[in-house]
Amino acid sequence: MEIKKIKPCSLAGLLICLLVLAACSNSQTKDDHKDTTNLNTEEFHADNDIAMTVRSIVDAIRVGEPLDTAEYNFEGVLTDGEGHPIYTDIQGAPGEWTIDVLTPSTVVLRNVYLGDLLPDYLENYLIQSLGLTEEARIETTEYDDDDQTSLVVYDFNGGYLRFEVRAAMAQNGLEGPLLSIIATKTPPEEKYLKKSDD
Repeated sequence: MEIKKIKPCSLAGLLICLLVLAACSNSQTKDDHKDTTNLNTEEFHADNDIAMTVRSIVDAIRVGEPLDTAEYNFEGVLTDGEGHPIYTDIQGAPGEWTIDVLTPSTVVLRNVYLGDLLPDYLENYLIQSLGLTEEARIETTEYDDDDQTSLVVYDFNGGYLRFEVRAAMAQNGLEGPLLSIIATKTPPEEKYLKKSDD
């Protein structure tokens, strides 16, 4: 039986075909990997519900339990009741928050980046989840002279919940709100309280 020799040009052609197939295969694998590693806010899901977090903080303040940094300090994505991020940042990623215990009776939650955060919507969501009504709202003049900042304060019977919203601008010129939600035992300063008309 005679073994046929492969011509050098045929061998070169075969090697080129194999290299092209391998390159296509690697390219497809990389694209598939890229699709699965991209963090899409529609696919993102977590159980860090902001309402549950705020309710836990408020309950601790109501009963006089000192707030512990190890238990409450947090950096990451906070979500609504369905596991969706509260906002999307200007890069299109799930918006991040920080939670910091400032004193044993004061905690502040802040959005880290600018994005499509809707402070009024979030305020309503949290107030409803805490069972508060408009009667719990306290009229204050604290930021009346500041066009860039607004403040809403609620008395939750044992403490106060402050929603401070500041207008900010990113380096690319996009505007958005920076929200600080402060749960505290400390009441608003008397000098800022609006007097009711007698």
